[in-house]
Amino acid sequence: MAFDLAALEERLLAPLPDLSGLSPQEQFDLIREKAGSGESIVTPSGLLERLKESRAQGRPLRFKLGIDATAASIHLGHAIPLVNLRRILRMGHRLDLIFGDFTAMVGDPSGRVEERPALDEAQVRANAGVFTGQAARVLDLASPQVTVHYNSSWLGKLSLSDWLKVTRGIGMGSLLQREDFRRRLDAGAALSLAEAEYPLLMGYDSVTLRTDVEVGGIDQFLNFHICRGMMEAAGQRPESFVCFDLLPGTTGERDAQGRLKKMSKTGANHIPVAADPAEHYAKVLSVPDEVMWIWYRELTEIRSGELAELRAAAERGDVHPKDAKRLLARVVTTLFARGERSAARDAEEAFDQKFGARKVLVPDDTRSLRLEAGVKVLDALRAATGESASQVRRLIQQKGIQVLEGEAYVPMEEAALLRPSEDLAGKVVKVGKRQYLRFESKSIN
Repeated sequence: MAFDLAALEERLLAPLPDLSGLSPQEQFDLIREKAGSGESIVTPSGLLERLKESRAQGRPLRFKLGIDATAASIHLGHAIPLVNLRRILRMGHRLDLIFGDFTAMVGDPSGRVEERPALDEAQVRANAGVFTGQAARVLDLASPQVTVHYNSSWLGKLSLSDWLKVTRGIGMGSLLQREDFRRRLDAGAALSLAEAEYPLLMGYDSVTLRTDVEVGGIDQFLNFHICRGMMEAAGQRPESFVCFDLLPGTTGERDAQGRLKKMSKTGANHIPVAADPAEHYAKVLSVPDEVMWIWYRELTEIRSGELAELRAAAERGDVHPKDAKRLLARVVTTLFARGERSAARDAEEAFDQKFGARKVLVPDDTRSLRLEAGVKVLDALRAATGESASQVRRLIQQKGIQVLEGEAYVPMEEAALLRPSEDLAGKVVKVGKRQYLRFESKSIN
């Protein structure tokens, strides 16, 4: 059965369904399905237990996302937690969205080889204001389920004596054993005390809000462990956390270890959340096929089974990769246009007007073949493809032989194999993913 790309598009662009009726196990399975690879949920049993308690007590869980306003814009990679939180909020839970105006003046040292430039309070506040508008493209920040905080409201008032109390139970070993810190120290690079304390400041956010579950990119994995330690030191139940994979950039480039490079403003491989729909659409179309499948998983509501079927259909030739990529471009453009499907349609029309037709139905290298009188369609296809009669029938049954009808290829019916080959005269036939044949009623010179 051919893959129904139109049905998938309608589901991905339909109004988002209410998920509050899902059981705790179903909520957990959906969160885990979109979480990052490897050990990305800590702890899985703890998260499931919290979800069960939430249902039994009628108390929504408090999820936390912290964003440091270190720059004036965010890109699609930064939006991955927002996309997942949009789904979690539909399960009925709450979100504490923290703009780290205080922590931004320190700077997250995770994965960095040098200290971030210091920012002043005015810069950070201005950045946070821009961030708010960009986050609102994905999340309804006016919802009663969402509370926006600035962590200077508690960290700016924290006395030294209170700070000593909450950090007394945190060992230096857990901080200095971090691989990114060790690399900097081994290379003779500076590591300031303020940077070393950064994850402790994050942890104090969790202590203040009594967070149930924290979410963020996989680059925050070590910081989140420190947050758990801070909550334990404060006599609180440590939060669970969920990490999401980092989004590959638009170019599909790989680093020295062979890993896809993450989206980064410094790497010139990013798409700003605030870009206009035309830029969103065009840049999504530019990504390599390998990156496309990852973006489907991270930026859309597609389920893992649907994604596997779509990818298999593209590999079989039932769905052209360009059509799959155009669907992704429409969905992503709609997402960051606050759900306006017309924005994606307009962007697609503008792209086609600028760059030409949507697809080539008959490639230039299509072979032209002469039909011999008195033979059946089956024999004509055998001669053209070099396949056996049984293999031709198998291809028919798998929808692997299609005839161009108007603007689309239509699967050939098995009954057509016994008809006179003259039925193929003037027809273009697609065999498998890449073989195209044009049948003529007389010799081609």
